[in-house]
Amino acid sequence: MNDLESAFVHLHAHSYFSLQEGLISPEDLVKTAKLNGMQSIALVDHRCLSGVVAFEQVCRHEDIRPIYGLEIELSWQGQQGIIVLLAANQEGWSNLCRLSSQVMLVDDTVGEVSIDLEILAGNSAGLIALTGGQRSLLDTFIHRSQEEHALQWLAQLHDIFSDKLFIELQQHSPDQEIHLRRLVKMTAASRIPYVATHDIYYLNEEDTELQKTLASIRLSCKVKDLRQDQAAPSNAYFSSQVEMKQRFAWLPEAIENTRIIAALCNCRLPIGDTHFPEVPLPAGKTVTEVLREKAYLGARQRYGRIDEHISTRLEYELGIIAKRGYEPIFLIVEELLEFARQNGVPISSRGSAASSLVAYCLRITNPDPLALDLYFERFLNPARSSPPDIDTDLCSRRRDLVIQHVFDKYGSERVAMVATINCFRPRSALGEVAKAFGLATSEVRQLVESLPYRQAFGEHLQSDQELFAALESANPRFQRVFEHARRLLDQPRHLSMHPGGILVAPGKITDLVPVMRSGGKGVTITQFDLEGVARFGLVKIDLLGIRGLSVLGDVAEAIFSWRQSEFSNAMQVLHSIPLEDEETARAVRAGQTIGCFQIESPGMRATLREIEGDSPADIMSALALYRPGPLRGGLRDAFVRRFKKLEPVEHIHPILEPLLAESYGVILYQEQVLRIAHELGGLSLADADLLRRAMSHFDPGEHMKTLQQRFLAGFQQRGVSLEKAEKVWEMMAAFAGYGFPKAHAASYALVAWQSAWCKAHFPAEFMNAVLANGGGYYSQRVYLSEARRLGLRTEPPHINHSGYQFRVAYPQGEACLYMGLDQVYGLTRQTQERIIANRPYHSLDDFLSKVDPRKAELENLIRCGALSGFGSIPQMINRLATGSWRKNQPNLFVWQAEDGQDWSMQEKAQAQEQILGVSVNVHPLDLVAAKTRAAGAVASTELINRLGESLVVAGSRMTSRRVRTAKGDLMLFLTLEDLEGMLSVVFFPQVYRQYRAALHGNGPFLIRGVVEWDQELAEVWLRAEKVRNLNPPTAA
Repeated sequence: MNDLESAFVHLHAHSYFSLQEGLISPEDLVKTAKLNGMQSIALVDHRCLSGVVAFEQVCRHEDIRPIYGLEIELSWQGQQGIIVLLAANQEGWSNLCRLSSQVMLVDDTVGEVSIDLEILAGNSAGLIALTGGQRSLLDTFIHRSQEEHALQWLAQLHDIFSDKLFIELQQHSPDQEIHLRRLVKMTAASRIPYVATHDIYYLNEEDTELQKTLASIRLSCKVKDLRQDQAAPSNAYFSSQVEMKQRFAWLPEAIENTRIIAALCNCRLPIGDTHFPEVPLPAGKTVTEVLREKAYLGARQRYGRIDEHISTRLEYELGIIAKRGYEPIFLIVEELLEFARQNGVPISSRGSAASSLVAYCLRITNPDPLALDLYFERFLNPARSSPPDIDTDLCSRRRDLVIQHVFDKYGSERVAMVATINCFRPRSALGEVAKAFGLATSEVRQLVESLPYRQAFGEHLQSDQELFAALESANPRFQRVFEHARRLLDQPRHLSMHPGGILVAPGKITDLVPVMRSGGKGVTITQFDLEGVARFGLVKIDLLGIRGLSVLGDVAEAIFSWRQSEFSNAMQVLHSIPLEDEETARAVRAGQTIGCFQIESPGMRATLREIEGDSPADIMSALALYRPGPLRGGLRDAFVRRFKKLEPVEHIHPILEPLLAESYGVILYQEQVLRIAHELGGLSLADADLLRRAMSHFDPGEHMKTLQQRFLAGFQQRGVSLEKAEKVWEMMAAFAGYGFPKAHAASYALVAWQSAWCKAHFPAEFMNAVLANGGGYYSQRVYLSEARRLGLRTEPPHINHSGYQFRVAYPQGEACLYMGLDQVYGLTRQTQERIIANRPYHSLDDFLSKVDPRKAELENLIRCGALSGFGSIPQMINRLATGSWRKNQPNLFVWQAEDGQDWSMQEKAQAQEQILGVSVNVHPLDLVAAKTRAAGAVASTELINRLGESLVVAGSRMTSRRVRTAKGDLMLFLTLEDLEGMLSVVFFPQVYRQYRAALHGNGPFLIRGVVEWDQELAEVWLRAEKVRNLNPPTAA
């Protein structure tokens, strides 16, 4: 490398992790530096260190020495400017983490986002400081000719950094040289060395306008209103070494100092080692001893007697856990789940953790791994270095209580949630760019809606770039909008909280990684995503909120309130649910599982009916069968045919029969791959799991070939021919990618069974809980229909009976589900509180005197039926219309009633749809039942058995979206809802043009079409041919 090529190192480069400011990926930044002959480069994103993980990886791959830095605001005497800090060593890295966290934990909508000299001085060890260039306080003082301020500020920085402080010079345009010469002259007395940098935000000069667009998005302003100082400096592109040397030919030492600084930066990030949290222990006990004692105590509670099989398995697992140092993770999860149980929070395991006997004995998981033949290696493989995932589902409504407990117990300085990096996707990119360009709201909406949420069935699967190209050609006047939106695709937009990942560090978490404040709940989150925290060796615990567990918790609390003498708390109600129960079995076998966790979709209910599922084990099979892989591969159909004895169960070799008997000869579970490889192929369980992973990822590497040779040899040693052994291998390779973790299926099957038991024995409480928690797979209308099918009354909100959410009551001894007041359109929380606090109400006048609602609120309450029992709806509306409600208030409503007759059911249903969003007493299809019967309409749940047939369905519009095809033609995606569920209906352009007028409103509709199968989503859909609108007449 010649002298010119190695003369300069960029020390002030931003990536696109300078969120909504920079445009360069860390990968492109490093590769561009290498192409420019640089051996090192510094990444100094603004406030944030999220780009460091990708930066380190690509530097290692490209053999470039990384320099880790941070650009941050520094306050001094009421003024603010940026400063650049570079990590010279690992202590410097920790201080970067602390300083970045200091500003990123501040709510920038209410507080100043900067540090002061005192904070900087306390976190300066291991750091090299650059004064900040054009946007620094020094530059401001020189522009103002405040030499005394400049020297005073430099002197205070020098007191902190000594010889690790450099005056940063930036010459983004030729006319800035005069200013820089003046700066050098004014600061010469400080004897602080100078360094040349270039403030990089994008790679190429032509990206200037795109950066301004991005800055406008960040500031929520229009590009035309953006001030120059709000965007990146001019010419903020990646300047070559030649350009930089030419710009600073008048001060060559500033170029040379970039290499000196780079040589000083020898920071190795704290990656590679696992950092286990410390847990409180009894005096004199080690973490290994405590885990062993708890495991054996739990084993006695679970099994009564500990036999040799149990103790051998426990010792094996405890040995591996201790060798890897994972004991703290088990103890932390065990403690927080016990806290959850004691505080009435329903929990369930997920993933492979149920394969561990130690986890089962600690009550971290519920399925018995010995009874289910689950292998510990599927959870914690001693041949793999990555730590295990102990994932736990919690009641979504009570989850925050458990998370707060983790922060309280281990300290806020040690705990953080994991971040998710949210990127610009087609719709968000196009919408934000269109707003920045000043398009009208209607134009923005029109452009965004021209992009599909998902692409049309049967059409070529277009890339995002192809979609934008097609829209660009169809809308040439918006060419720059589409161009800029396309360029922003997949760039980080903001960081948010991961759905469940939480970390506990051994000490202060900012010693290792930076943190920030999440935008939603204000919780502390890392600045790294899952991959990032794993690289830094922090062990994640997943605490995921599941609505189905909230339903179970609510039902359990209702049962406990009646039967407190039988249970010590509500959670014991769930633990006491029997695994054998005829009423539950009958409902599951019939597929009557709407509302039940994981088993309510049409396809799942059909699967349960076909395999006559009547136990948790059958639900486990159904959960593994009804997924895209098994459906595409024909595994589900083969299982069903064999179950029904429509085809024989055949095995490649009789030796396989004991291992595949439960799944009728097909490989259904990942654990079956392990069993075949271990018991018949002779591989250790650790190698068998490695083989399963390689097969599931279709990885044909050298290690896979070695395992294959050992596998085939193992079969031959058991008397199986090479030809048969190879067929077994091929079968495993074909189905390994479809296999489902049996441990996961077992955990979810238990929750599904508990849900079905609650529905079978306490239908009112169960359906009320489903509705109160926002439903699940279906819309609210379907759950209301299901409640009525179960013989329950469903009523609109009522001022004497309703809470905020759905509530079950027994007004005349008959179970009745009352919708919550919260669903009444326009009814404020304050009015709801007054309604609940002041009841009962005996008349309309009584209600008005106690609650004093606004007139619009009162009208909506009357029209939706919330004042039922106080007169007919027309009579009460007439009182509003005639002004006899209050004095000195204008008559807003003129809806008159000629007599005391109440509204018809159709009129009530229409009003409820308008005010509550749904008809509570009746489904819209019930009002046109004669017409749908006459048309021979088929229920949505039956379509899976009618593939390829032309038939009629009936339903109401749930959602719909118009999109343009690649040719620019409009088509419609319609989600139709009937009494049984939902169905996707697609109107291709020709049919949509013909029937567009008939598709006005929400229906109900009669639609004829052909039943198709979507391979990607593994669900049926209807290709529409004709449509008829059955919309009933409106109320007058």
